[in-house]
Amino acid sequence: MNESLASAAKAMLAIVAITFGVDFLSMLILTGLGLLEMSLVAGIVSSAVLSLIIAPPIYWLVAVPIRREYEKRLQAERRAAELGEQAITDPLTRTRNRRGITIAVLEAMAHAERYGHPLSVAMIDIDHFKEVNDSYGHKAGDRVLEGVASILVEHLRMPDKVGRYGGEEFLLVFPETGLDQTHKIAERIRAAVSRSEFDIGEQKIKLTISIGATLFEKAEDLEQLLSRADQALYEAKQSGRNLVVARKAR
Repeated sequence: MNESLASAAKAMLAIVAITFGVDFLSMLILTGLGLLEMSLVAGIVSSAVLSLIIAPPIYWLVAVPIRREYEKRLQAERRAAELGEQAITDPLTRTRNRRGITIAVLEAMAHAERYGHPLSVAMIDIDHFKEVNDSYGHKAGDRVLEGVASILVEHLRMPDKVGRYGGEEFLLVFPETGLDQTHKIAERIRAAVSRSEFDIGEQKIKLTISIGATLFEKAEDLEQLLSRADQALYEAKQSGRNLVVARKAR
């Protein structure tokens, strides 16, 4: 409210000043041409009175409608941005959804392709997640997903991206990052999850994740990149779970 009043006051003062300036300048010109006889003081008073009389109608007839339209446009832009963000956000984990993280991968691939910078991705799967749902119910499963997502977000750096790619699968995007560094980050995440206890309501449980990481190769497409990450994840699962496997293109 205070900001609104301050803004209105500034607009009114601006209209008063402009009106005063235009009227006073006009009188000076007319006086200089000999078409009007008026003293300087009388001119100032006359312009001041006129500006105070004219400013309020101008403000309400011109400035207020313009300001309202501007505010409506800002609100519409904010709402559009919110809707756009909702369209790429998973409502449960508050990370990106499959569409959102896929867009993030494609953008990172385009950047890596153009500038020749490294890019890695990692696919994560919660081990034995079906058993959590079967034993404790889907609400417990949802809490586990929320908990794992929170750990992922906590361990990622500013440029990194995370999204829920499938039921219990998450996809991580690591721009400007080689495979060795990605392996270290993934290992920290894996260890953090294995140490954590997840509150599922009446009790807490422990679980693990498996991670498959790979490095983007120039000129390859999205399917090739994610397929290789998925193969690395499958290898981690087959090797006993609770593992990180990093795979390069052959």
